[in-house]
Amino acid sequence: MNMLLDDVRYLASEIGPRGTGSNGEAAAADYVASRLSALGLPIEQQTFRAVASQNAFPLAIDVLALLAMVIYPLGGAFTRWLATALALTAAPLLWWTIRSSDSPLRPLLPQVTSRNVLARIEPQGHLHLRCVLLAHLDTNRCRLAWQSSGVRYTEPLTWLTLVMLALPGVLYLVGALLGGPAWPWWLSLLPAGYILGTVVTLWRDDRTPFTCGANDNAASVAVVLEIAARLTAQALSHTEVWLAFTGAEETDHAGLRALLRQYDRYLRQAAFIDLEGVGGGDLVYLTKQGLVAHYQPDAGLRALAESVAAAYPALGVQAAQMRISDEVSTLRRAGYRAICIAGRDPATGTLPHWHRADDTAETVSAAALERAVDFVLALLKELDRGPLTDVEEEVCVHS
Repeated sequence: MNMLLDDVRYLASEIGPRGTGSNGEAAAADYVASRLSALGLPIEQQTFRAVASQNAFPLAIDVLALLAMVIYPLGGAFTRWLATALALTAAPLLWWTIRSSDSPLRPLLPQVTSRNVLARIEPQGHLHLRCVLLAHLDTNRCRLAWQSSGVRYTEPLTWLTLVMLALPGVLYLVGALLGGPAWPWWLSLLPAGYILGTVVTLWRDDRTPFTCGANDNAASVAVVLEIAARLTAQALSHTEVWLAFTGAEETDHAGLRALLRQYDRYLRQAAFIDLEGVGGGDLVYLTKQGLVAHYQPDAGLRALAESVAAAYPALGVQAAQMRISDEVSTLRRAGYRAICIAGRDPATGTLPHWHRADDTAETVSAAALERAVDFVLALLKELDRGPLTDVEEEVCVHS
Protein backbone atom coordinates (compact mmCIF):
# COMPACT_ATOMS: atom_id res chain seq x y z
CA MET A 1 0.00 0.00 0.00
CA ASN A 2 2.77 2.46 0.95
CA MET A 3 4.67 1.75 -2.27
CA LEU A 4 1.60 2.66 -4.31
CA LEU A 5 1.37 6.07 -2.68
CA ASP A 6 5.15 6.49 -2.79
CA ASP A 7 5.08 6.04 -6.57
CA VAL A 8 2.28 8.60 -6.92
CA ARG A 9 4.07 11.10 -4.71
CA TYR A 10 7.36 10.70 -6.57
CA LEU A 11 5.76 11.19 -9.97
CA ALA A 12 3.32 13.96 -9.03
CA SER A 13 5.29 15.80 -6.32
CA GLU A 14 9.01 15.08 -6.76
CA ILE A 15 8.91 15.19 -10.56
CA GLY A 16 5.67 17.16 -10.89
CA PRO A 17 4.27 18.30 -14.27
CA ARG A 18 5.15 15.93 -17.11
CA GLY A 19 4.14 17.56 -20.37
CA THR A 20 4.64 15.55 -23.54
CA GLY A 21 8.29 15.67 -24.57
CA SER A 22 9.30 17.62 -21.44
CA ASN A 23 12.08 16.90 -18.96
CA GLY A 24 9.38 15.87 -16.49
CA GLU A 25 8.04 13.19 -18.82
CA ALA A 26 11.61 11.95 -19.40
CA ALA A 27 12.21 11.83 -15.64
CA ALA A 28 9.02 9.79 -15.21
CA ALA A 29 10.22 7.33 -17.86
CA ASP A 30 13.57 7.01 -16.05
CA TYR A 31 11.81 6.42 -12.73
CA VAL A 32 9.54 3.71 -14.15
CA ALA A 33 12.51 2.04 -15.84
CA SER A 34 14.41 1.97 -12.55
CA ARG A 35 11.41 0.51 -10.70
CA LEU A 36 11.00 -2.25 -13.30
CA SER A 37 14.71 -3.02 -13.27
CA ALA A 38 14.59 -3.32 -9.47
CA LEU A 39 11.96 -6.04 -9.97
CA GLY A 40 14.39 -7.92 -12.17
CA LEU A 41 12.47 -7.27 -15.38
CA PRO A 42 14.27 -6.60 -18.66
CA ILE A 43 13.07 -3.32 -20.11
CA GLU A 44 12.89 -1.64 -23.48
CA GLN A 45 12.59 2.07 -24.15
CA GLN A 46 11.13 3.34 -27.41
CA THR A 47 11.69 6.92 -28.56
CA PHE A 48 9.47 8.61 -31.12
CA ARG A 49 8.26 12.00 -32.31
CA ALA A 50 4.93 13.43 -31.19
CA VAL A 51 3.07 16.71 -31.66
CA ALA A 52 3.79 19.09 -28.84
CA SER A 53 0.18 19.89 -27.84
CA GLN A 54 -3.33 18.47 -28.12
CA ASN A 55 -4.30 21.86 -29.59
CA ALA A 56 -1.82 21.61 -32.46
CA PHE A 57 -4.25 19.89 -34.82
CA PRO A 58 -7.33 22.11 -34.23
CA LEU A 59 -5.19 25.25 -34.36
CA ALA A 60 -3.75 24.22 -37.74
CA ILE A 61 -7.24 23.43 -39.03
CA ASP A 62 -8.58 26.81 -37.87
CA VAL A 63 -5.69 28.62 -39.56
CA LEU A 64 -6.43 26.71 -42.77
CA ALA A 65 -10.08 27.82 -42.59
CA LEU A 66 -9.10 31.46 -41.99
CA LEU A 67 -6.66 31.28 -44.90
CA ALA A 68 -9.52 30.22 -47.17
CA MET A 69 -11.51 33.27 -46.03
CA VAL A 70 -8.59 35.55 -46.92
CA ILE A 71 -8.12 33.98 -50.37
CA TYR A 72 -11.76 33.85 -51.51
CA PRO A 73 -12.34 37.58 -52.18
CA LEU A 74 -9.01 38.16 -53.97
CA GLY A 75 -10.73 37.81 -57.33
CA GLY A 76 -10.79 35.26 -60.11
CA ALA A 77 -12.17 31.76 -60.50
CA PHE A 78 -8.90 30.13 -59.41
CA THR A 79 -8.79 31.81 -56.01
CA ARG A 80 -12.49 31.15 -55.42
CA TRP A 81 -12.09 27.43 -56.12
CA LEU A 82 -8.84 27.25 -54.12
CA ALA A 83 -10.57 28.89 -51.16
CA THR A 84 -13.52 26.54 -51.59
CA ALA A 85 -11.26 23.49 -51.59
CA LEU A 86 -9.42 24.66 -48.46
CA ALA A 87 -12.62 25.56 -46.61
CA LEU A 88 -14.29 22.26 -47.47
CA THR A 89 -11.42 20.30 -45.89
CA ALA A 90 -11.63 22.03 -42.49
CA ALA A 91 -14.57 20.18 -40.89
CA PRO A 92 -13.52 16.73 -42.23
CA LEU A 93 -9.99 17.33 -40.89
CA LEU A 94 -11.37 18.13 -37.43
CA TRP A 95 -13.59 15.04 -37.55
CA TRP A 96 -10.51 12.99 -38.51
CA THR A 97 -8.64 14.39 -35.52
CA ILE A 98 -11.53 13.71 -33.14
CA ARG A 99 -11.72 10.09 -34.31
CA SER A 100 -8.02 9.31 -34.56
CA SER A 101 -6.07 11.82 -32.38
CA ASP A 102 -4.03 12.36 -35.56
CA SER A 103 -4.09 14.47 -38.72
CA PRO A 104 -2.62 14.60 -42.24
CA LEU A 105 -1.29 18.02 -41.16
CA ARG A 106 1.10 16.36 -38.68
CA PRO A 107 4.29 16.85 -40.81
CA LEU A 108 3.71 20.62 -40.77
CA LEU A 109 3.39 20.94 -36.98
CA PRO A 110 5.94 21.37 -34.16
CA GLN A 111 7.00 18.04 -32.69
CA VAL A 112 8.91 16.83 -29.65
CA THR A 113 10.68 13.62 -28.69
CA SER A 114 8.84 11.34 -26.28
CA ARG A 115 9.44 7.87 -24.89
CA ASN A 116 7.76 4.57 -23.92
CA VAL A 117 8.96 2.16 -21.25
CA LEU A 118 8.07 -1.51 -21.84
CA ALA A 119 8.53 -4.76 -19.94
CA ARG A 120 7.11 -8.29 -20.06
CA ILE A 121 6.24 -10.88 -17.44
CA GLU A 122 6.30 -14.34 -18.95
CA PRO A 123 3.82 -17.03 -17.87
CA GLN A 124 4.76 -20.08 -15.84
CA GLY A 125 3.57 -22.46 -18.55
CA HIS A 126 3.07 -22.46 -22.29
CA LEU A 127 2.07 -19.09 -23.75
CA HIS A 128 -1.53 -18.87 -24.99
CA LEU A 129 -2.44 -15.19 -24.53
CA ARG A 130 -0.92 -11.76 -24.22
CA CYS A 131 -2.41 -8.92 -22.19
CA VAL A 132 -1.09 -5.35 -22.34
CA LEU A 133 -1.52 -3.02 -19.37
CA LEU A 134 -1.39 0.63 -20.47
CA ALA A 135 -0.63 3.62 -18.25
CA HIS A 136 0.60 6.90 -19.71
CA LEU A 137 3.47 8.93 -18.30
CA ASP A 138 2.64 12.44 -19.52
CA THR A 139 0.25 15.02 -18.13
CA ASN A 140 -1.90 17.66 -19.79
CA ARG A 141 -2.26 21.36 -19.13
CA CYS A 142 -4.81 22.87 -16.77
CA ARG A 143 -7.21 23.29 -19.68
CA LEU A 144 -9.77 26.09 -19.87
CA ALA A 145 -12.52 23.85 -21.25
CA TRP A 146 -11.13 20.31 -21.27
CA GLN A 147 -11.35 19.80 -17.52
CA SER A 148 -13.74 18.16 -15.08
CA SER A 149 -15.78 21.30 -14.35
CA GLY A 150 -16.41 21.97 -18.05
CA VAL A 151 -16.87 18.46 -19.38
CA ARG A 152 -20.65 18.86 -19.90
CA TYR A 153 -20.00 21.66 -22.41
CA THR A 154 -17.34 19.95 -24.52
CA GLU A 155 -19.63 17.87 -26.74
CA PRO A 156 -22.10 20.64 -27.72
CA LEU A 157 -19.18 23.03 -28.30
CA THR A 158 -17.49 20.44 -30.51
CA TRP A 159 -20.64 20.05 -32.62
CA LEU A 160 -20.91 23.85 -32.89
CA THR A 161 -17.27 24.07 -34.00
CA LEU A 162 -17.80 21.41 -36.68
CA VAL A 163 -20.80 23.35 -38.03
CA MET A 164 -18.90 26.66 -38.04
CA LEU A 165 -15.98 25.06 -39.87
CA ALA A 166 -18.31 23.52 -42.47
CA LEU A 167 -20.31 26.68 -43.24
CA PRO A 168 -17.63 28.65 -45.16
CA GLY A 169 -16.95 25.70 -47.45
CA VAL A 170 -20.64 25.36 -48.30
CA LEU A 171 -21.00 29.12 -48.89
CA TYR A 172 -17.87 29.31 -51.06
CA LEU A 173 -18.96 26.29 -53.10
CA VAL A 174 -22.27 28.04 -53.85
CA GLY A 175 -20.39 31.26 -54.68
CA ALA A 176 -17.94 29.50 -56.98
CA LEU A 177 -20.75 27.69 -58.81
CA LEU A 178 -22.63 30.99 -59.26
CA GLY A 179 -19.59 32.77 -60.69
CA GLY A 180 -18.37 34.69 -57.67
CA PRO A 181 -21.04 36.91 -56.06
CA ALA A 182 -19.85 38.71 -52.93
CA TRP A 183 -22.62 37.65 -50.54
CA PRO A 184 -21.17 34.16 -49.71
CA TRP A 185 -18.01 35.83 -48.42
CA TRP A 186 -19.94 38.38 -46.35
CA LEU A 187 -22.04 35.62 -44.81
CA SER A 188 -18.86 33.65 -44.01
CA LEU A 189 -17.68 36.44 -41.71
CA LEU A 190 -19.96 35.09 -38.95
CA PRO A 191 -18.27 31.66 -38.77
CA ALA A 192 -14.95 33.45 -39.37
CA GLY A 193 -15.46 35.38 -36.14
CA TYR A 194 -16.20 32.16 -34.27
CA ILE A 195 -13.12 30.45 -35.73
CA LEU A 196 -10.91 33.44 -34.89
CA GLY A 197 -12.25 33.33 -31.33
CA THR A 198 -11.42 29.62 -31.21
CA VAL A 199 -7.84 30.35 -32.27
CA VAL A 200 -7.46 32.88 -29.46
CA THR A 201 -8.96 30.45 -26.96
CA LEU A 202 -6.70 27.59 -28.04
CA TRP A 203 -3.65 29.87 -27.98
CA ARG A 204 -4.48 30.94 -24.40
CA ASP A 205 -5.20 27.32 -23.51
CA ASP A 206 -1.67 26.36 -24.52
CA ARG A 207 -0.24 28.94 -22.11
CA THR A 208 -1.81 27.38 -19.02
CA PRO A 209 0.54 25.40 -16.71
CA PHE A 210 0.83 21.64 -16.83
CA THR A 211 -0.95 19.71 -14.12
CA CYS A 212 0.97 17.49 -11.69
CA GLY A 213 -1.24 14.63 -12.84
CA ALA A 214 -1.52 12.62 -9.63
CA ASN A 215 -4.77 11.00 -10.74
CA ASP A 216 -4.13 11.48 -14.47
CA ASN A 217 -2.04 9.46 -14.66
CA ALA A 218 0.50 8.82 -11.86
CA ALA A 219 -2.10 6.72 -10.03
CA SER A 220 -2.41 4.34 -12.99
CA VAL A 221 1.37 4.09 -13.32
CA ALA A 222 1.60 3.19 -9.63
CA VAL A 223 -1.11 0.53 -10.01
CA VAL A 224 0.65 -1.11 -12.98
CA LEU A 225 3.96 -1.08 -11.10
CA GLU A 226 2.30 -2.80 -8.14
CA ILE A 227 0.74 -5.40 -10.43
CA ALA A 228 4.19 -5.96 -11.93
CA ALA A 229 5.62 -6.59 -8.46
CA ARG A 230 2.91 -9.13 -7.63
CA LEU A 231 3.18 -10.94 -10.95
CA THR A 232 6.96 -11.21 -10.76
CA ALA A 233 6.40 -13.02 -7.45
CA GLN A 234 3.76 -15.30 -9.01
CA ALA A 235 3.28 -15.16 -12.75
CA LEU A 236 0.11 -16.22 -14.52
CA SER A 237 -0.13 -19.73 -15.94
CA HIS A 238 -0.52 -19.07 -19.67
CA THR A 239 -0.76 -15.30 -20.10
CA GLU A 240 2.20 -13.08 -20.89
CA VAL A 241 1.62 -9.63 -19.38
CA TRP A 242 3.09 -6.62 -21.13
CA LEU A 243 3.60 -3.45 -19.12
CA ALA A 244 3.42 -0.43 -21.44
CA PHE A 245 4.08 2.99 -19.93
CA THR A 246 3.42 5.31 -22.85
CA GLY A 247 4.41 8.85 -23.65
CA ALA A 248 2.39 11.40 -25.63
CA GLU A 249 -1.03 10.02 -24.68
CA GLU A 250 -2.20 13.55 -23.92
CA THR A 251 -1.39 14.81 -27.41
CA ASP A 252 -1.62 12.26 -30.25
CA HIS A 253 -1.18 8.70 -28.87
CA ALA A 254 2.19 8.56 -30.63
CA GLY A 255 3.59 6.29 -27.92
CA LEU A 256 0.88 3.70 -28.42
CA ARG A 257 1.33 3.93 -32.19
CA ALA A 258 5.07 3.30 -31.79
CA LEU A 259 4.31 0.21 -29.71
CA LEU A 260 1.86 -1.12 -32.30
CA ARG A 261 4.16 -0.40 -35.24
CA GLN A 262 6.95 -2.46 -33.73
CA TYR A 263 4.93 -5.27 -32.16
CA ASP A 264 1.69 -5.54 -34.12
CA ARG A 265 2.56 -9.11 -35.13
CA TYR A 266 2.60 -10.16 -31.49
CA LEU A 267 -0.15 -7.94 -30.11
CA ARG A 268 -2.84 -8.17 -32.80
CA GLN A 269 -4.75 -10.79 -30.74
CA ALA A 270 -3.77 -9.38 -27.32
CA ALA A 271 -6.15 -7.97 -24.72
CA PHE A 272 -5.40 -4.33 -23.87
CA ILE A 273 -6.41 -2.91 -20.48
CA ASP A 274 -5.96 0.84 -20.26
CA LEU A 275 -5.93 2.54 -16.85
CA GLU A 276 -7.00 6.16 -16.43
CA GLY A 277 -7.35 8.26 -13.27
CA VAL A 278 -7.75 5.36 -10.83
CA GLY A 279 -6.60 7.37 -7.79
CA GLY A 280 -10.05 8.27 -6.53
CA GLY A 281 -13.80 8.31 -7.06
CA ASP A 282 -15.71 5.23 -8.21
CA LEU A 283 -13.80 2.47 -9.97
CA VAL A 284 -15.52 1.82 -13.32
CA TYR A 285 -15.11 -0.05 -16.57
CA LEU A 286 -16.14 2.16 -19.47
CA THR A 287 -18.84 0.96 -21.83
CA LYS A 288 -18.92 4.08 -24.02
CA GLN A 289 -16.34 6.81 -24.46
CA GLY A 290 -15.32 9.68 -26.64
CA LEU A 291 -16.46 13.09 -27.72
CA VAL A 292 -18.95 13.25 -30.63
CA ALA A 293 -17.27 10.23 -32.31
CA HIS A 294 -18.08 7.72 -29.59
CA TYR A 295 -16.51 4.27 -29.30
CA GLN A 296 -17.05 1.16 -27.20
CA PRO A 297 -14.76 -1.47 -25.67
CA ASP A 298 -14.29 -4.96 -27.01
CA ALA A 299 -17.48 -6.91 -26.27
CA GLY A 300 -15.61 -9.86 -24.79
CA LEU A 301 -13.57 -7.68 -22.43
CA ARG A 302 -16.69 -5.79 -21.42
CA ALA A 303 -18.43 -9.07 -20.55
CA LEU A 304 -15.34 -10.17 -18.62
CA ALA A 305 -15.27 -6.91 -16.63
CA GLU A 306 -18.97 -7.26 -15.87
CA SER A 307 -18.58 -10.84 -14.61
CA VAL A 308 -15.50 -10.05 -12.50
CA ALA A 309 -17.22 -6.99 -11.01
CA ALA A 310 -20.18 -9.20 -10.06
CA ALA A 311 -17.87 -11.84 -8.58
CA TYR A 312 -16.12 -9.25 -6.35
CA PRO A 313 -18.94 -7.00 -5.10
CA ALA A 314 -16.79 -5.65 -2.26
CA LEU A 315 -14.70 -3.78 -4.84
CA GLY A 316 -17.75 -1.76 -5.89
CA VAL A 317 -16.79 -1.70 -9.59
CA GLN A 318 -19.48 -0.32 -11.89
CA ALA A 319 -20.15 0.17 -15.59
CA ALA A 320 -20.02 3.79 -16.76
CA GLN A 321 -19.83 6.09 -19.77
CA MET A 322 -17.42 9.00 -19.97
CA ARG A 323 -16.71 11.90 -22.35
CA ILE A 324 -12.98 11.30 -22.51
CA SER A 325 -10.90 10.02 -25.38
CA ASP A 326 -7.96 7.82 -24.45
CA GLU A 327 -5.69 5.24 -26.06
CA VAL A 328 -8.59 2.78 -26.26
CA SER A 329 -9.96 4.92 -29.11
CA THR A 330 -6.86 4.30 -31.23
CA LEU A 331 -6.89 0.61 -30.36
CA ARG A 332 -10.56 0.04 -31.08
CA ARG A 333 -10.57 1.95 -34.36
CA ALA A 334 -7.62 -0.22 -35.46
CA GLY A 335 -9.45 -3.42 -34.53
CA TYR A 336 -7.66 -4.33 -31.30
CA ARG A 337 -9.37 -5.78 -28.23
CA ALA A 338 -9.32 -3.08 -25.53
CA ILE A 339 -11.15 -1.68 -22.52
CA CYS A 340 -10.58 1.23 -20.15
CA ILE A 341 -10.64 0.91 -16.35
CA ALA A 342 -11.01 4.37 -14.82
CA GLY A 343 -11.69 6.40 -11.74
CA ARG A 344 -14.91 8.41 -11.97
CA ASP A 345 -15.76 11.45 -9.89
CA PRO A 346 -19.51 11.11 -9.15
CA ALA A 347 -19.90 14.90 -9.05
CA THR A 348 -18.56 15.53 -12.57
CA GLY A 349 -18.91 12.17 -14.29
CA THR A 350 -15.31 12.24 -15.46
CA LEU A 351 -11.80 11.54 -14.17
CA PRO A 352 -11.07 12.98 -10.70
CA HIS A 353 -9.48 16.45 -10.89
CA TRP A 354 -9.22 16.03 -14.67
CA HIS A 355 -6.78 18.57 -16.17
CA ARG A 356 -6.88 20.73 -13.06
CA ALA A 357 -4.21 22.38 -10.93
CA ASP A 358 -5.53 20.52 -7.87
CA ASP A 359 -4.69 17.09 -9.34
CA THR A 360 -2.03 16.59 -6.67
CA ALA A 361 -0.81 13.62 -4.66
CA GLU A 362 -2.90 14.70 -1.68
CA THR A 363 -6.09 13.93 -3.65
CA VAL A 364 -5.16 10.30 -4.29
CA SER A 365 -6.69 7.59 -2.13
CA ALA A 366 -4.62 4.59 -1.07
CA ALA A 367 -7.81 2.53 -0.87
CA ALA A 368 -8.72 3.49 -4.46
CA LEU A 369 -5.29 2.42 -5.70
CA GLU A 370 -5.50 -0.92 -3.93
CA ARG A 371 -9.02 -1.48 -5.28
CA ALA A 372 -7.75 -0.90 -8.82
CA VAL A 373 -4.88 -3.35 -8.29
CA ASP A 374 -7.25 -6.02 -7.02
CA PHE A 375 -9.72 -5.58 -9.86
CA VAL A 376 -7.13 -5.62 -12.65
CA LEU A 377 -5.43 -8.67 -11.13
CA ALA A 378 -8.81 -10.40 -11.00
CA LEU A 379 -9.34 -9.56 -14.69
CA LEU A 380 -5.92 -10.97 -15.56
CA LYS A 381 -6.53 -14.19 -13.65
CA GLU A 382 -9.90 -14.66 -15.30
CA LEU A 383 -8.34 -14.07 -18.72
CA ASP A 384 -5.69 -16.62 -17.83
CA ARG A 385 -8.39 -19.24 -17.22
CA GLY A 386 -9.91 -18.64 -20.65
CA PRO A 387 -9.71 -20.79 -23.80
CA LEU A 388 -6.18 -21.78 -24.77
CA THR A 389 -4.99 -20.54 -28.15
CA ASP A 390 -1.36 -20.66 -29.27
CA VAL A 391 0.18 -17.30 -30.20
CA GLU A 392 3.37 -16.13 -31.86
CA GLU A 393 6.19 -16.44 -29.31
CA GLU A 394 9.34 -15.02 -30.93
CA VAL A 395 9.58 -11.54 -29.42
CA CYS A 396 12.48 -9.85 -27.69
CA VAL A 397 12.07 -7.02 -25.21
CA HIS A 398 15.47 -5.84 -24.05
CA SER A 399 17.04 -3.14 -21.94
